[in-house]
Amino acid sequence: MKHPLNYADYPAIVSVSEARARGASDYDIRSGRNFPPAAWGIRFDGTDPTEFPIPTWADDDWIKDAQMLLALAHRHPGVVACSETAVRLFGWPLPRSNGKVSLHLATSDINKRIRRRGVTLHRMRTLRRTDFLGLPVQSPMQVFSQLASVCTVESLVKIGDAAIGDWKSPPQFSLEDLDKHISGTKHLRARSKLLSAFELIREDVDSPMETDLRLWAVSRDLPEPVVHPAVYCPTIDRTLHPDLGYPKVKLALEYEGDHHRTSEGQWAADIDRVNALKAAGWTVLRVTKSTNRRQLERDIRRHLGLQ
Repeated sequence: MKHPLNYADYPAIVSVSEARARGASDYDIRSGRNFPPAAWGIRFDGTDPTEFPIPTWADDDWIKDAQMLLALAHRHPGVVACSETAVRLFGWPLPRSNGKVSLHLATSDINKRIRRRGVTLHRMRTLRRTDFLGLPVQSPMQVFSQLASVCTVESLVKIGDAAIGDWKSPPQFSLEDLDKHISGTKHLRARSKLLSAFELIREDVDSPMETDLRLWAVSRDLPEPVVHPAVYCPTIDRTLHPDLGYPKVKLALEYEGDHHRTSEGQWAADIDRVNALKAAGWTVLRVTKSTNRRQLERDIRRHLGLQ
């Protein structure tokens, strides 16, 4: 696995009877002391942790989702994370939500019920499961295709770029696999939206901001910029790959988030990078979230000879 992992101690997940067998008293069970409740009939045993892998970017909410998922899967064998929960676990960019964060689970048992606040159960006749860092999760491609009914095309493209790219997690599927899935799956909801997104998903994208910038250019009827064009820079004897570019006119677009400004090391590296590209004959347009997009469009059109 290319992406580094951290490891966290998860409390053991046990049933009430298993907790009693481990020495829990009736008071421990009722009060939650030492064996806090995870789900109906299920307890966390903090005295017996198990080491689990977690992504380096995972926050406390990610760990909380993972632990609760494991607890509910212990209580309800066969359930898996799906929808927004799977998106969060995979590290894909979440579309804007209504602010209510729910644990989304899926089951193929059409009679299954889980009555727990903060849990939404989806019943699916066809459910494909995968194991992601020891967690039961719906298959990435199925998650992606089902998001089409609730996401815009733009959000789907961002998620698709992440799913086949190298954002936070290794690629979960390829464009070829997605093409076969869309064309080969009967009764696929929002197929037209999926097809529209498929045409705009690109490999090798590093961040949602790159996707935003690329889609913005397309929306302004500009030629689509190339993702990470290869530029040999003789002054440093290296090939650099700007975020986006138009190789024929040697124009690069570099998106810079706040970390580019706040990190002294990143700032110095950015300056060296831009200087190397300029020495190779390229013009570099640096873009931030505050960049005047009208002026940016004019600058791109001028370099492309479209004015």
